[in-house]
Amino acid sequence: MDKKIIPMLYDIKKYLNTKNLDYFEVRFEKHKNRIIDVENTSTKELIEKETEGIGIRIIVDKKVGFLALNEFSKYKEKIDRVIENTKKINKKTEFKNYSTNKGKDILKYKDFESISNSQKIKEFNEINKEILKTSNRDINILNSEIIYKETEIEKYFLTNDSEIHQKRPYTVFYSKITGKRNNQIETNVDRLGNLGGLEIFNKEDKMKTVLENRRTLQELLESKPCPAITTDIILSPDVGELLAHEAIGHACEGDFLIDKTTVLKKGLKVSNNKEVNIIDNPEKKDFGYFKYDDEGIKSKKVDLIKNGVVNEFMTDITTATKLNEVSNGSARSENYNYLPIVRMSNTYFKEGTTKVKDMLSDYTGFLLKGFSGGEVDTNIGTFMFGIRQAYEYKHGEIINKYKQASISGDILKYLNKITEISNKVGNFEFGYCGKNGQTAFVSGSSPLIKIENVIVGGTKHE
Repeated sequence: MDKKIIPMLYDIKKYLNTKNLDYFEVRFEKHKNRIIDVENTSTKELIEKETEGIGIRIIVDKKVGFLALNEFSKYKEKIDRVIENTKKINKKTEFKNYSTNKGKDILKYKDFESISNSQKIKEFNEINKEILKTSNRDINILNSEIIYKETEIEKYFLTNDSEIHQKRPYTVFYSKITGKRNNQIETNVDRLGNLGGLEIFNKEDKMKTVLENRRTLQELLESKPCPAITTDIILSPDVGELLAHEAIGHACEGDFLIDKTTVLKKGLKVSNNKEVNIIDNPEKKDFGYFKYDDEGIKSKKVDLIKNGVVNEFMTDITTATKLNEVSNGSARSENYNYLPIVRMSNTYFKEGTTKVKDMLSDYTGFLLKGFSGGEVDTNIGTFMFGIRQAYEYKHGEIINKYKQASISGDILKYLNKITEISNKVGNFEFGYCGKNGQTAFVSGSSPLIKIENVIVGGTKHE
């Protein structure tokens, strides 16, 4: 962090203390981003960007005001103006049990600058060349694109009672391949990403991801569109994670409960299967990790669904105060420009007891894999997910491979149809979750999940 910033934060704190406020917080954030886009053997884009600024929240007479600064020279005038404007509003907000934490969480990682941009681009060119060479009579590879992202986020949180410094790196690798078979053209994207720097994956890992993407692309080109059918299904980890995050996670955000826009409530049984357990865990060192949230509250694992019953909602200080609770550390903001809101982190189904081989050995039904768009309405409790691939099983053997499938229905009815959950959680997939115009880094996974008697292929659930 720039050595000039810390004294300025303390100067701002000192000035705010002269203003007779109920509460204030000062959040400094610095984001460093690099994007390298290599299409076939040409560099399509190289972007390097740094942003930094300060977000200040004030509470005066129980009224909340907010100010974002990216130019710091006239902060006193701007603070005075936001205080006066805040006094004029009518809405009052209770804000209790705020942070008294003091701490650091500076993650160690291999510096992104230790390998030059030219070296990275050379490696991506080599990978694309290898994939373009794999064209054959079955599939013609038309295009191979690699999009690579590096992000460093540094945060400083300051109040009269709390002082927190955090720094986290993220690395993301996308493979996008377009291929042709006969008159059909398909494009598929696979990806690799996690919390960490250059140490988290090497060229071999990237090549493995691209080869897997090429294999999936060929399957898609050889597959038929999925028919509409009522059947048992097994969700792969990436689809199970989607159910956990989109259908349940958002519905367990405390602001939705306050606003009465979720069908869930504490104590509601959502499944007769006691192995249905869904967790949001920011303590897990994955893409959604953070030690302290953006209100300075220490993060903790939240058991959203426990033994088939709604157990807990994610909260920030405002929602927790309204619910007569203490925040469980789920407040996040995209950057200094925004007030924190309730967000997920690493959201997943907990493992069950069924062995994977036992689940598949004599299975008849469909196994669903890959996400291709969808929507959820937490207010009425419905969802629709597009599914990239569907494998039809008969007595434990794959007999057909399909694409362009979908599942949809009532969230609560779906959860109650879960009959088996495998004893191993799959690899966690990273993602960027949008809510109220803000993006949050998240991840998720699940075991294999078996659900009985649902419709696959249609867009409506009877």
